[in-house]
Amino acid sequence: MKRNVYATYDVFPSAKGASTHIKEMINVSSQQCDELQLFCLRGNSTYPAVQTEGNIVIKRYYNEEEMNYLEKASLFSQQLFVDIQKNKESIQIGHFRDVWSGMGLTAEPSIKTIFEVNALTSIELPYRYPNLTPTFLEKLKEIESQCLQKATVIITPSEVTKAYLETNYAIDAAKIKVIPNGAHIPASYERPVDAPAQYIIYFGAIQPWQGVDVLLKAMTYLEDFEDLKLVICLAVKEKAFKPYRKLIEKLGLENRVILKSRLPKKELYNYIHYAEASIAPLKACDRNITQGCCPLKILESMACETMVIASELPVVTELVTAQEALLFEPDREQDLARCIRFVLDEPERKETYISNAFEKVKSNFLWDAQKDKLKKIYQDLTL
Repeated sequence: MKRNVYATYDVFPSAKGASTHIKEMINVSSQQCDELQLFCLRGNSTYPAVQTEGNIVIKRYYNEEEMNYLEKASLFSQQLFVDIQKNKESIQIGHFRDVWSGMGLTAEPSIKTIFEVNALTSIELPYRYPNLTPTFLEKLKEIESQCLQKATVIITPSEVTKAYLETNYAIDAAKIKVIPNGAHIPASYERPVDAPAQYIIYFGAIQPWQGVDVLLKAMTYLEDFEDLKLVICLAVKEKAFKPYRKLIEKLGLENRVILKSRLPKKELYNYIHYAEASIAPLKACDRNITQGCCPLKILESMACETMVIASELPVVTELVTAQEALLFEPDREQDLARCIRFVLDEPERKETYISNAFEKVKSNFLWDAQKDKLKKIYQDLTL
């Protein structure tokens, strides 16, 4: 039996964009073997610890409430290594998304590996745990370097991230393949029954680098649009929004912000499609400028034929130009409000942006095209 492994230190499935990406990647990997072993976090007890879907065997480790991040990360790496040893003779390719998965996979030299670098733990973890010591972060970078050097191939969704890896980890450019995120074109739409008459939308996660606070502040400059609402569709639990509730109260926006949480994809796409605009207010910080990313919310909004307003950052302009989206200066709520005002005041011109963006996503960013790139990498590794 020919096996592949896909390992991620993340809950799967979930409402986060990462889960969308994982789903598309494992679809490719499972087609290149007899059995795909998917190792991930369990999240909570509603997900089975072991599950089989077609030729995919999912093994989930640890409920998220049971231990702290680093305890769980260390045990995840150890358990992954133990489980891989059971079938190492039949494993062709080990595909991993993070260092905790990578430590378990790259420890077995007989397996060819793909390191999928969407984000680097050394950059993202301090946002979650601000008190991490410089010594710990340096150790984390050493682990990242080991995983990057040992990986047979590295894939990343952004040219910005590729440049960062080349510069900071001395990785040969030929080893790194850029495969952007993608989108599916929804077959149809139905206006949600509770959707406001006029609204803009933000959807996805709410980490500090996403710029949700900038968007909330921008709403205060649009008070003359009395009926305009901001619909926020969270990819995380509603309790994670608590810090922003205080800001909403401070800004007097209680009656203008509508919160939704963990919507099914079809329902989310309906909210996106009927919005006046979809906002991606990414901040000008290390995570977005230095490390890089590939904002899935931009591509999905384009695919839903919705006007995109986004921060003018290199990771954004890799995807869209000023012909397909309105771009504003990062961290400037007044400039963001100006762009929103333009969309509301110029509906006919908005349609031109939407049409241009829809054509671009169909030409360059459908998931099928991105998966073909990954399929070639798999095939090259198994020659």
